[in-house]
Amino acid sequence: MRIRAFHRKHRRRHILISAVLAATAGIATATAATTPAGAAPTAVVVDTGGTALSHRAPGRTGDLGVTFGFSTRTLAGGPYENQSNRIDNLPMYQAATGSSDRFWDNYVEELVTSGVDFVAMVTRGYVPGSAVPNQGGDPRAITGLVDAIRRGGYSDKLKVAAFDDTPASMTDKKNQVKHKTGGYSPVFDIGDTNGAGEGGYQYLWDNDLRAYFQSVPDDLRYKVDGQPVVYLWSNNTFAFSGQGGGNSARLLQHVRSQAQSEFGQSPYFVVDNSWLKNDSAVTPVVNGANGWFGVPSPSYTNTTFNGQSYGMGVPGFRFVSGSTNMVIDPDHGKTLVNNLEATVNGGNRITLFEGFTDWEENASLWRTRNAPYSTTQRDYPNQNLNILRRYSKDPFPAGMVVQAESADSVSDTTAGNLWGVYRDDDLDVQTTTDTGGGWNVGSAAAGEWMQWREVPMQGTENLKLRVATPNSGARLRFVVDGVAGPVVDVPSTGDWQTWQTIDAGTFQFSPGTHHTVQLQQVAGGQNINWWRADRTAEPTGRISGYGGKCVDIAGANPADGTAVQLYTCNDSAAQTWTRATDGSLKALGKCMDVTGGATANGTKVRLATCNGGGAQKWQPGASGTLVNPQSGRCLDATGPSSADGTRLQIWDCAASANQKWALPA
Repeated sequence: MRIRAFHRKHRRRHILISAVLAATAGIATATAATTPAGAAPTAVVVDTGGTALSHRAPGRTGDLGVTFGFSTRTLAGGPYENQSNRIDNLPMYQAATGSSDRFWDNYVEELVTSGVDFVAMVTRGYVPGSAVPNQGGDPRAITGLVDAIRRGGYSDKLKVAAFDDTPASMTDKKNQVKHKTGGYSPVFDIGDTNGAGEGGYQYLWDNDLRAYFQSVPDDLRYKVDGQPVVYLWSNNTFAFSGQGGGNSARLLQHVRSQAQSEFGQSPYFVVDNSWLKNDSAVTPVVNGANGWFGVPSPSYTNTTFNGQSYGMGVPGFRFVSGSTNMVIDPDHGKTLVNNLEATVNGGNRITLFEGFTDWEENASLWRTRNAPYSTTQRDYPNQNLNILRRYSKDPFPAGMVVQAESADSVSDTTAGNLWGVYRDDDLDVQTTTDTGGGWNVGSAAAGEWMQWREVPMQGTENLKLRVATPNSGARLRFVVDGVAGPVVDVPSTGDWQTWQTIDAGTFQFSPGTHHTVQLQQVAGGQNINWWRADRTAEPTGRISGYGGKCVDIAGANPADGTAVQLYTCNDSAAQTWTRATDGSLKALGKCMDVTGGATANGTKVRLATCNGGGAQKWQPGASGTLVNPQSGRCLDATGPSSADGTRLQIWDCAASANQKWALPA
């Protein structure tokens, strides 16, 4: 517990065409043709590359959130200094170059990109009568986040919880008000209800959590079982006294009754385990608990409370100053992946990760500067956002929007950022007046490119670009995993800030794969705001085969284990299959499955609950076959027979008549 106290205590103080050809030597070009301005490219570019990465397991439905500290220096964009601790994970976004609204707009976009369900704002209270914000963590300032969520149209994508840094909101604020000093001495007496001594309930409710409820509208509050979630950090002795004897429980009951009286809401309290240890009366008052994390270990915890499990983790950690040496190695993103595997895929109802903006302790999750690993502890700027998205509820989002200014790497023919906003490398970024605001990349010249890594795309994706230019003759193309799409002519839109969305090629990807995407300026002269991957609808219909019969679910029975067979085609629901982007074949809400996941010849095919496993993957093969990659064998009509009721199985691929299938397209 001493380590954890130190952890929070110190946080408070910190607070050219030829160039293109050279760069893309070896690229497999899909077509040499140029797509006319405004026309939709028609040829589908097949990319068999990409990488399969771990992600949320099927059936894991728990929520995932992140803490978000908004210290004075974080809001101001620096200086990023915390005693003598070396700061590695500096943000890409240069907050000092923009307004408060721009700060919140950027980080809402990053949070939505990561796919998290909620953001837990680290609240630290305020001194009554002070201007907003009163130091970092002033809950009254959360209105900036709320406004940005509304501006971006993300009200259905991102919810807001409170994470109360109790030593800061209670002990430190009490000492500012009462002693004009701040800090953790004298400690906060939880048994003092009215502030006559060294306590007072007003520090947690009146000057803190009430402002969270006032700042965050009901529809944006993150809720569990209909209750808004409030996390509470430590009440250990480094900052508190009088915790036991029911005192801590009475404090929480006071907060609950006030929230119920003023806002009609009963908080869903998730407390640090210290609350339970220091006052047994807390147990029936709270809803959940967590074990935080330790340095150097454990870097994640899973805590079971009242039959529900709650996860907590961190992507890495580094605070080295004087005699203090506290380090959790991020290990090129492996620590974050391992901790998400253990928490999200461990089946927790809620998992919370520290700390989206925690630069002070090198524990951030945000988009970092475009710089080497040695100075960022990231393999590339968007790495942690991409890892979070892999463990979100939608690891392969349809309609995914990627902001141009967010590129992981760039090649720019001129030194420096022409407008000096958003990022500090050579990419030229300016603010935009396009719908939704934000930034765009401008001053684009031939030979320049932007690149993103580990982008999740599967199935058939139509890539679109948001562009603006008063010129004609601008041209660009996407190259994905070294496979080039069509060169697209960009139409004149009439002005540098008059925007139009254009088609930029259609690609087909293997299920469950992540990709390197490069956007090349073949001929410059346009602005780019964003690009989007629109996944085409999953093909649905009959699968016909041997003897003109259809693949059928016996008796139209949706139960697990039902035989998959041949039967006279009748276009019923039992013969209506969807080719899902994950490589499965679905009907009646279930998946076509190789029994037991076996790989031997003659293994029967059945219906089963979809689980994302290899036994449920099917890929079109040579000569009309349908291959199960896990076994390397083909879907086969036994016998061979075309009689109604003939069972289907897997067998060595022979491209024989009983192994040929016409799939929905």
